[in-house]
Amino acid sequence: MAIILFIAVLLSGCHSLIVTKVNSTNIRLDSTLSIAPDPMTESVILPYRTKLMNDMEEVLCTSKDALFGGRPESPLTNFCADLILSESDSICLKRYPDIRMSVSMVNRGGLRVPIPKGHVKVQNMFELMPFENEIVFLKLSGVEMRRFIDHMASRGGEGVSGMRFGIKEDKGFNPEIQGQPLDDTKSYWLVTSDYIANGGDGFEILSSIKERIATGVKFRDMFINHLRMLGKKNISIEAKTDGRVYDAK
Repeated sequence: MAIILFIAVLLSGCHSLIVTKVNSTNIRLDSTLSIAPDPMTESVILPYRTKLMNDMEEVLCTSKDALFGGRPESPLTNFCADLILSESDSICLKRYPDIRMSVSMVNRGGLRVPIPKGHVKVQNMFELMPFENEIVFLKLSGVEMRRFIDHMASRGGEGVSGMRFGIKEDKGFNPEIQGQPLDDTKSYWLVTSDYIANGGDGFEILSSIKERIATGVKFRDMFINHLRMLGKKNISIEAKTDGRVYDAK
């Protein structure tokens, strides 16, 4: 009973409490703050840290030149788009023999750093693609593909493979798919990331596409496996611009 009366008195008086002053202190966290690591925690983490560092230092292959990104096309975006189109064909042969990818697209903004000249390591792939994106196949009508190309043109170009188009007045000019003029009556398969397929980076135009296949293959894993294969065959990365996206003004 005494406890109940105490709580009642305390609550009844809460309305009279007024905050008149608040004191705060910033605790600076930088190199001057020395905190000794806990030995037990370190002993648990060390094997995992060592393995992770070793994995990141694995040399996958070599690159003859540093590959930089840019618009309307670039060595980096061309190389990446060519890679996912080729690897996606391999996926289709194994899982979806009735499907063949027509084109691929990688968004320039999703490629965060250049591929370096010389040794290309696993760490470089994590820096290039820091997100856990998945490979997705989308089936577009010819009309939808034309709108998609117009949207890329309005952005100044993106990384593409299997297609060619000019940019004129922010629209696609003379678009071609697999060397043939774009046909509005046909359908085309596009391979890209789930981020783009779901409308990310301004590509809402793709989010309404009904026919799609989520492959379960991670974008970065595809790159790592491909580059590792190049290394085993002593093949160096080579890429250049070839006019697949051009200024038609």
